[in-house]
Amino acid sequence: MAGERLLVGDIGGTHGRFALAAADLRPERTGVEEGDAHPDFASALAAYLQKSGVTADVAAFAVAGPVTAGETARVTNRRNWTFDVEDLKRRFGFSRVVVMNDFVAQAAALPHLTGEELVALGPALPPPHGLKVAVGPGTGLGVAALAPDGAGWRPLPGEGGHVELAAVNDREWAAFELIRRELGRVEAEAAISGPGLARLHRALAQLDGADAAQASAADIVEAAGRGEGRSLETARLFLDMLARFCGDLALTYAAEGGVYVCGGVAPKMLGLIDHAAFRAAFEAKAPHEELMRKIATAVVVSPAAGLLGCAAEARRLLA
Repeated sequence: MAGERLLVGDIGGTHGRFALAAADLRPERTGVEEGDAHPDFASALAAYLQKSGVTADVAAFAVAGPVTAGETARVTNRRNWTFDVEDLKRRFGFSRVVVMNDFVAQAAALPHLTGEELVALGPALPPPHGLKVAVGPGTGLGVAALAPDGAGWRPLPGEGGHVELAAVNDREWAAFELIRRELGRVEAEAAISGPGLARLHRALAQLDGADAAQASAADIVEAAGRGEGRSLETARLFLDMLARFCGDLALTYAAEGGVYVCGGVAPKMLGLIDHAAFRAAFEAKAPHEELMRKIATAVVVSPAAGLLGCAAEARRLLA
């Protein structure tokens, strides 16, 4: 890739973020295109290129959805946004294009993040070594791991956000039954995501015989910060489920390099996170509590992590 200009994109269900990758992989000339403003991905990319004046030789896109053989992808929560490597090369004149899952990019960013871009959940930040896991509630729920690979790193993609979610008490069981009736199954993303936070709020209201009016995740977090009762219960339940899910992933991957909470929701909830309660829920994995205590947890607060990781993985793939 020496001398080639690399365009990167972090493409989610809400918006697409684009940038030119600098030599140190850090994004430059970043721009955001809202998903609702464009009928398809190509028009969003064209709008960014026109506004920014950026030109590039190669491109890499991290997509919030499954990627097929590195050649095609589709945004899970914006079905009309599709990606085809050959089509993008023809349309925009790129010599090479790679597409990857967005949480492959989040995972690939982890070794490159500074301490200022992380907030420890517990006594310490994760160590620089060891297998790492990225998990992120946003429009959906992303999951990927990052494994040491010689002198570098190799992302391990997956769709862990769509596994079944377990309830641990009667209140949760009752809320989950309402969610099951709505969706047919209770996958982790159904509760641990921005839409999931709103779904939990409605379910708790319905259980209490109260008005289950629509409220956005942002409204619920703001109300929880003011101490409003049901919003605060919703936020606490959400964070407890997130901690337990992070613990499940730590066990699944034996993630001695730590579990990192990414995405757009967690940074907005930092003021609501009780670190001791989060760690207690994370570590409650009998008979492996001692193992869990050794696995650190942190929140990624950098909005550029997806672009940074996309650049890092593109450099590995296109070398």
